[in-house]
Amino acid sequence: MSDERIPVDAARWGEWVRTGADYWNMVSRSFVVFRRNSQELTRILDRPRADIGFSLKLSSDHSTETAEFWDEVDQRLHNELASAVSLVDHTRRLLTHFESDVPDVVASYRERNAGVMALNETRFLRDLRNYLLHYGVAPIIQSISFRQTEEVTEWNHNIKLKASRLLEWREWNRQSREYLVSFGDSDGPALRDDVVVYVSAMQELFSWLFSQRVPINTDPRVRKRFRVQSD
Repeated sequence: MSDERIPVDAARWGEWVRTGADYWNMVSRSFVVFRRNSQELTRILDRPRADIGFSLKLSSDHSTETAEFWDEVDQRLHNELASAVSLVDHTRRLLTHFESDVPDVVASYRERNAGVMALNETRFLRDLRNYLLHYGVAPIIQSISFRQTEEVTEWNHNIKLKASRLLEWREWNRQSREYLVSFGDSDGPALRDDVVVYVSAMQELFSWLFSQRVPINTDPRVRKRFRVQSD
């Protein structure tokens, strides 16, 4: 019997496709949760930037309104960091499923991911999750600047994490520790800025990954393994 007439290995092919679809669905849903948590966190961090009155209240008031704001910052930060870890773990399972069939695609993902991990903001936020889980709460500080000219009024309210307090924990990755040391004793990473850098890098990475779904399923190596005829 010629190769053209060898029947499709339907049972194994179907199982491979179904299992792969489950992994893609898992990672897609996980990424949506991560993206939504990122949006919710940046939205709450943007509030004092957009509302000068509320910004001033945050720096001098201890009302129920401001207490609820800080509680929500803690909540949104925890959600963001937890969903990032879930996304990483879920993606690892997807890559394991496909690696034997398309090792070059998985290698390309890992290379791109290494670029994301090389960012100080990525490494810091990944480690911050462990800090919050095992050591303490976020040491929040505020930085407010104001500049007025004839043309424009600039108001900037940054919510930061105090580096000197964070450095009391001894378990930081070396890259994260060097990043934190780069700030002065009374300064630290601006939370919104770091989140935006990290999320933008993750968006680019996962946009690329999701674009590989069809090419993986139609890859000649996969079709040959399961004896699927080309269209």
